[in-house]
Amino acid sequence: MRCSPNAWIDRVCRGTARRAPTKGLLVGAAVLVLLAGCARAPVIPSAPLTVTAEELVILLREREIAVQTLKAQFAVEASGAALKAPQRMEAALVYRRPGTIRLQTFARMGFPVFDLVLTDGQYHLLFPMQGKSQKGSVAELDHKDALGAPISLGLLATLGSLGGTFLPTDQVVLREENDQYVLDVMPMSDGGNVARRLWFTRSTLEVARQDLFDVSGALQATMVYLNYRAVGSTAAGPLTWPTRVQAEDGLGRTKLVLTFHDVIPNPELTSQDWGSVEVRGDQ
Repeated sequence: MRCSPNAWIDRVCRGTARRAPTKGLLVGAAVLVLLAGCARAPVIPSAPLTVTAEELVILLREREIAVQTLKAQFAVEASGAALKAPQRMEAALVYRRPGTIRLQTFARMGFPVFDLVLTDGQYHLLFPMQGKSQKGSVAELDHKDALGAPISLGLLATLGSLGGTFLPTDQVVLREENDQYVLDVMPMSDGGNVARRLWFTRSTLEVARQDLFDVSGALQATMVYLNYRAVGSTAAGPLTWPTRVQAEDGLGRTKLVLTFHDVIPNPELTSQDWGSVEVRGDQ
């Protein structure tokens, strides 16, 4: 049975997520293309495909594997039914492949809002100003208080442009639509139904959008990636990163806009980067 967005995050933390770089809490001024049932733009005939689905998957795998660690700073605008009122905050992300993540958020005055660490399928959420904390399975995070849904969606949005992991059993189909490549990913475990749909800019093969679906075909989340810029180089070549990400869950509970200020690929990480939470593999 296909998983809800929070269960996708659980797979990330266990290193088995099916993300795609169009990936992988919480980058310009375009409207999030999300609402199910909206009329689709007409398909414009164009030149034959110049890349195959298999070649594109190989490229995505190389990009994702080449980013072993990452640090990022970005602003977050959050709204939706899951929140009592729109919120704005600053965030700092630390990531180590395949799925160890620390996400800290701060109010505009610099006060910490929460400090979240995900590792080995578990999360540790700390509220420094309140002196409170929560622990549990990442698969349960989506249902935790008002912050659960925004955090789950934010985690998907922050690393989604990396594209994530493709399983050997995944079937992929590539087509061209409105001068973009569209890649459908269909896990064999889900009976061959589309679990993810990725749009790529034809000239750069950067991920422009990613949709996640449940087993019934209902839209679970959409992420739109805008205004890529160079942030460094990896073993797979130059790395570009979206300056702005717009994300919305399929139920309309949460809408996020992430504006990235700084992204550092493959920095050296130490135990200080993970705070007070013990993370295996750090000295």
